Amino acid sequence: MDEPVGLHARQKYREVLEAGPATRPLDFPPPRVRPGVRVNALVVHPQTGTRQVCSGVIHREDLDGSSEALAYWPQRRLQDAIYGSVWACLVLRRHFGVAADDAARAAGVQPGSPNAPVVWEITEGRHVAVKMVEWARVHRMRGRLLEDPVKEVAAMQMLGSTPHPHVLGTMEVLQDGECLYSIMPYCRDGDLFGVVVEHAEENGGEIGMAEPVARYWFRQILWGLHHLQSEGICHRDLSLENVLVNGDVCMIIDMGMCLRVPYDDGAGAVTDVHKGVIRRLIKPQGVCGKHNYMSPEVFANSEDFDGFAIDLWAAGVVLYIMLTGFPPYDQASRADKRYELIVTGKLVEQLRNWDIYLSDEVGHLLQAMLQEDPKRRLTLAEVLEHPWVINEDVQAPASAASLGYRR
Repeated sequence: MDEPVGLHARQKYREVLEAGPATRPLDFPPPRVRPGVRVNALVVHPQTGTRQVCSGVIHREDLDGSSEALAYWPQRRLQDAIYGSVWACLVLRRHFGVAADDAARAAGVQPGSPNAPVVWEITEGRHVAVKMVEWARVHRMRGRLLEDPVKEVAAMQMLGSTPHPHVLGTMEVLQDGECLYSIMPYCRDGDLFGVVVEHAEENGGEIGMAEPVARYWFRQILWGLHHLQSEGICHRDLSLENVLVNGDVCMIIDMGMCLRVPYDDGAGAVTDVHKGVIRRLIKPQGVCGKHNYMSPEVFANSEDFDGFAIDLWAAGVVLYIMLTGFPPYDQASRADKRYELIVTGKLVEQLRNWDIYLSDEVGHLLQAMLQEDPKRRLTLAEVLEHPWVINEDVQAPASAASLGYRR
């Protein structure tokens, strides 16, 4: 399942610095959003034939009489979001059987008529996640937050045009007068932070994952980042909480703070990744993300930055937490003593003083990723080809091992 490492992953900070002056990030294409409705709907259980009226069923407004139309019945609130909430929803498909005929007759129309009430049936065990963004919250918080739910949809749709197993895209986007509904694949096993916590609890709360386990998940995160880079996107909020787990696969999520990286076309003009030769630096865009993962250049918010380099810093923090069970610092500032020790080359020494002993290879990798000067930070290609990452000692979940999964 490996793929070639792209040129974008090999370009070094010094090359980007020489490509031209820093500029603003590019705009995303407008999102493609269809009118939707949220209604009480008649739903049939196909195995038993029982019928019930279910509340809050979401579907496209214009169904066009299509037998392929789907609807989404909210079952369980998964988490709160800044502008709304995320729900696990059972997928429903259009029903054209006896219940639909009965509903049509009850409404005084012929069965099969375009005016007949829509009836749905339950699909067996099929779920999606629906992020419900409330327009009232969006308008109330406009200008106060960096997270943009409309841009998030646009970015996910842009990424979804070339689906990737380690980046969560969107399947359908609907809106009504109250909410924007982003329908996404459902990841049943929570986030990767929860997996780290489970491993720490198994070890008496003293340490995170064993290196072969961390390597298994970290490779997937790296290939997810590789896909983002290939599409010219800087995530800007990579964290364990923003990596969801579904069985033996993990996926990067939450594009609400991402940026579209500007590229140079070779003649000094700014373009996108598909027409460009090399990416440009980005002008400061504000302090953004979680302090425990934030790179020093974003925390300072006073200098131009490389969108890919700040994501690689965050990936280094992700690996650190996976291995130790705790974050490396509170903020990316020399005022933070733990941070100062890390960026002065004492990461491994600091861990050993706490009786945490990692392999020399991963110690080198962490130190090389958490370089304060982005010119000295590893590129994604250098991380993917690092001896610790390519080491064949990988401990995968049992379901993954049976599939021969190697990332």
